[in-house]
Amino acid sequence: MKKLFFVLLMFCFATFWSQKSDQSVIKDDTSQFMIKFQKKDYDGILEMTHPAIFEKFDKKTLKGLFQKMLEDNEEFQIEIIDADKISFEVSEVSKSKDTKYAFVTHPMKMKMTFKNQKFDDSQKEMMVNMMEVQGLKAKFLSENSLEMSKQSMMIAMNDASTKNQWKYLNYDETNPLYVSVVPVEIMKKAKSYYADFLIKNKENAN
Repeated sequence: MKKLFFVLLMFCFATFWSQKSDQSVIKDDTSQFMIKFQKKDYDGILEMTHPAIFEKFDKKTLKGLFQKMLEDNEEFQIEIIDADKISFEVSEVSKSKDTKYAFVTHPMKMKMTFKNQKFDDSQKEMMVNMMEVQGLKAKFLSENSLEMSKQSMMIAMNDASTKNQWKYLNYDETNPLYVSVVPVEIMKKAKSYYADFLIKNKENAN
């Protein structure tokens, strides 16, 4: 009986240790991911992205899209700010068939600067309201720049295609690309987890 108890205790300890180890790796990874985003290290970002994405778009195309959105856009420029100050929360690691996964929630702050447009007070109010409809808190810093913030989530996945390493996708159920590469069961769990996360944040804010 004592031997059986000892075996069960060791099993529980090993499971707990594995969870903590995975969660630590995921937390460190996602922190680095956001810092790479701030530094516009596109190769580094793509290296950490789940490879299922590359079945839809090759790395060169995705890198070009990042550059166009963050640097080469003629209308505006977007930059991630305070990436090194972001606090990440990692869920317990779960498993769906042969895929381990976890969810990482975090605040995200961006600055958007319009290159050829200035806003008066009424236009600023309209823009802020538009951002709020999309789940973003926004405030203008000047006539042509505003700061946006959002409670965001990433999905960490570990499977045969990643060679048992953790790789990441941004959670966005409105994005057809995301829907096409994330397994259905994980999508459902992610939707529920993110909704609960937003509710708790709203309750804590009141």
